[in-house]
Amino acid sequence: MCRILGCVAREPVSIRHELLESENPFIRQSEQHDSGWGMAVYERPDGDRPSCMRFARAAYEDPDFTRATEQRGRIFNAHVRRATMGGLTLENTHPFCLGNYSFGHNGTVLHYARLAEPGVADARGQTDSEHLFNFLMRDFDPGAVAASLRRAVLAVIERSRFSGVNFLFSDGERLYAYRLGIFELHWAARPGRLLVASEKLSDGPWHTVKQDVLLTLDPEDPEEPHAERLVGDAAVASADIVKFEEGTGLSGAARGAFAAERAARLAAPAQQ
Repeated sequence: MCRILGCVAREPVSIRHELLESENPFIRQSEQHDSGWGMAVYERPDGDRPSCMRFARAAYEDPDFTRATEQRGRIFNAHVRRATMGGLTLENTHPFCLGNYSFGHNGTVLHYARLAEPGVADARGQTDSEHLFNFLMRDFDPGAVAASLRRAVLAVIERSRFSGVNFLFSDGERLYAYRLGIFELHWAARPGRLLVASEKLSDGPWHTVKQDVLLTLDPEDPEEPHAERLVGDAAVASADIVKFEEGTGLSGAARGAFAAERAARLAAPAQQ
């Protein structure tokens, strides 16, 4: 599992407060989620490429994390990783970026190799998350974002048990946040900005996202996200959602070794 944090803002902002200074800042969450961190920052919501930084070490131990908090933008897609699939390498660190798109995932898709079908780009790393992103991007339609996300989530439901398909996805114009599985997701409105996060970052008012709800956060209208169901009750009822106990209690290099072995074991569809 991991932690995700997103923000959209009417004007360029820094999210230093949420990353370092709030009651439950992202840097504190990285003490438990110590397998690497990354952030995609979009200066403008015009579909341009983000500044995408990724580091395969714990944020709370990394001086680059503090320096990164000074970046200003209008869309942020941030992630701290707790490895469950794939070792502690840069290739396995979120968010994954392709052109103007960025994707960060919270959860584990056990039989992720079933997403590696013809036409899906080869993964550079060994994570279930990158396989899901590559599957999404193969048939992605910029004019039908929700429908494209729906196809990807339905494929996960149909092909694998999973703990969570919580994610943040941006096309450089808006930020999309989704919840399905055992992990929570919350959003909050602040003056001129919207926040979405796995954990509530402060004592102020937060709204808990319900299962199978897709939020669309628009930097041009940061008052309240648009919310809609994504796959529907029947698909949710058919999902094999489980809490994986394997690797519980591991941290640091030991967790990385566990996640690398697990990914290697599950990599080939023929072995499943």
